[in-house]
Amino acid sequence: IMKYLITTLAIITLNVYANDHIDLPKPSECKGSPASYYVAKLLEGGTINGWLKATKMHEAYYQDRGFDVNVVPSIQYLPNEENGGPSDDVFRISTHVIHKNVSELERWNKWNSNERTDSDKKDYDAFVAEYDKNNEVTAKRFVCMLKS
Repeated sequence: IMKYLITTLAIITLNVYANDHIDLPKPSECKGSPASYYVAKLLEGGTINGWLKATKMHEAYYQDRGFDVNVVPSIQYLPNEENGGPSDDVFRISTHVIHKNVSELERWNKWNSNERTDSDKKDYDAFVAEYDKNNEVTAKRFVCMLKS
């Protein structure tokens, strides 16, 4: 009987811990600012200034069309093994495309799917071309920037 009770308790415990993800929010339930997060590496011949120019063009693309979006660039450095601080070499560059809230993201998605013109496509292609001259995206993620 004791062996049976211990086995039953172990199964119940594992089931409880296995289901701990059930209450996690879905992306559409983001209680903050939904964002697309791009990690990239600089290309040979690419520059930080060229990439920053692309991020400014990218943000202007949204804002010129009435969307409340911030494009936030950042630089990643690996830790310095000797002192625990950052090393001097750029490891990766990152771009966060941050929408004000979920409804703003949904408004953007609807516009992008149904209302984008040839002129909008041309402007889009221009900032993408600037990114492509300077970096290669190595990872894309959707994140929810939570409010504290």
